[in-house]
Amino acid sequence: MTFTRRTACLALALSALTLTAGSALAQDKWPSRAITLIVPYPPGASSDFIGRMVRDQLEEQLKVPVVVENKPGAGGTTGAMQVAKSAPDGYTFMVTVNAPVTMNAHMQKNYPFDPMKSFTPVVKVADVAMTLAVNSKLPVNSVKELIDYAKKNPDQKLSFGSAGVGSAHHIAGELLKQKTGLNMVHVPYKGGGPAIQDLVAGHIPISFGTTPAVMPQAQAGTIRIIALAETKRSPDLPGVPTISETVPGVDTFTWVGVFAPLGTPKPVVDRVNALVSDMIKKPDVIARLKTQGATAAGGSPEALQKSMQEEFDHWTKVIPSIGIKPE
Repeated sequence: MTFTRRTACLALALSALTLTAGSALAQDKWPSRAITLIVPYPPGASSDFIGRMVRDQLEEQLKVPVVVENKPGAGGTTGAMQVAKSAPDGYTFMVTVNAPVTMNAHMQKNYPFDPMKSFTPVVKVADVAMTLAVNSKLPVNSVKELIDYAKKNPDQKLSFGSAGVGSAHHIAGELLKQKTGLNMVHVPYKGGGPAIQDLVAGHIPISFGTTPAVMPQAQAGTIRIIALAETKRSPDLPGVPTISETVPGVDTFTWVGVFAPLGTPKPVVDRVNALVSDMIKKPDVIARLKTQGATAAGGSPEALQKSMQEEFDHWTKVIPSIGIKPE
């Protein structure tokens, strides 16, 4: 019996060593196949623009195909949920603005996952500015003129576009309504890109949008940026005031980060963090971001986790206080 027990213990020990060695070998071989980057917004959004930059960097450095899949819907929730439910094997990542992980849960009924417990933060790629833009035919050039125009035309219901319910765009619009009493109707889209397209076409007179989605159209003259929904002016748009300079308290935080499903191996997370951090130090990448009104960020996975939690707690208090109810 003693011999049998010793044999069994030895067999178990050898088995454990084999599994450990196998796991290490598999980890050493990562990546061995294509990687998928989920962008929970349509083409034209800041997440898409930056996601494709991340794709190029990972393909170049890891020598495997990296596929960007746009999965828009519910202000980013649809794509984020797909990532939250994906296997944490290092082959699925998400490039997104912060809304699905810090804001949406406070504004959408029956939110399908806990954003603080569903992802492994990887790296913050860039800070982007949230703009308030109008169709070029709307006769306003500032927040004050917008307020005056709305008061002089009370029968005209102004509508504003957003990237979806729960997005930073939506929050900025509701803050502006709450603090000014403007009669504006929220029109949610499946992403910031489609909202700006409809703004250009004149289907909506006003829209909030991140700079990568807005800048090309503003430069073409089809829309006009009248303010930023930020706490301070952007160095890339020094002549554009913030909304809070006219209406205090109308500001949001908008950035783009890379995330993985919860439980993704730390060596994989650290490797992607290092590659993206190297990418945003390149002069050409900094210049490309700058043309879109974005600023390179960086930092550790732990720093991103901390900022996520702080923002989540911030919106937990602010959103109910301004009367926004989950939709």
